[in-house]
Amino acid sequence: MLKGMGPKPSFFPLKPVVPRADWTVYFVYAPDGLLTPAHCFTLSRLRDLGMNLFVVCATRTVGEVPEALAAYADALYWKALRGFDFSAYALALNVIARQSPHARVLLLNDSVFGPFVDVRHRIDGAPWDLTGFTASSRIENHVQSYSFVIKDVTRARVRSLWPVFFPRISLNTHVAVTLCQETRLARVAARSMSVGAYWYADAGKMSDPVLVRPFELLDAGFPFLKKSLVGKHSRFNPENAAEAYLAMQRHPLERPL
Repeated sequence: MLKGMGPKPSFFPLKPVVPRADWTVYFVYAPDGLLTPAHCFTLSRLRDLGMNLFVVCATRTVGEVPEALAAYADALYWKALRGFDFSAYALALNVIARQSPHARVLLLNDSVFGPFVDVRHRIDGAPWDLTGFTASSRIENHVQSYSFVIKDVTRARVRSLWPVFFPRISLNTHVAVTLCQETRLARVAARSMSVGAYWYADAGKMSDPVLVRPFELLDAGFPFLKKSLVGKHSRFNPENAAEAYLAMQRHPLERPL
């Protein structure tokens, strides 16, 4: 934690949050100030589903936030680059707790393609106060942080999560975020709320369900496909199966940086 720790990233509201019963927070990482085809697909799909969309966009400067985001977003915030997705989640949850209290919030980062199915029933029917799509026992039992739902977001609930959604600092290495935030989230949350996930993998049998069994999950109604299957984890993508699935879904083919 000490090696990755630094100040929380600067931020600026470009389109403020107003009270809503539900929010979908989508974190867009755009260091070059450009939206990818995958970003546009996800934004369009969420918009078509009629979801209230709160976009947190990370670029080098506020002036580099892509202008096209304003057409998708009901609320839009710029965030500086440091801090990974947890700093974007912390920003959004604190803003919602103050300006749209008691909302139910879906948090989603841009490490996944999709959604390829209607996710609203997974949000509306979330059985726990904090509901993940997938969970794993790797390192410790944890909800995987690419997407999850938190009900009844209030200042008190967000304050109970400060041990992972740090109010004053951020972590800026992948290892630090994984060990100090992602894998601790479910344990910290369980002190004050119910926690669970739709799909669970025993790490003794499967290292990462969204990489090792992506198509079985999709067949079971899972809405996403990890981008890293066509990138750094392409070894889990035999015979370009991920590219074939994207083509079948009419998703723009791309290889993320």
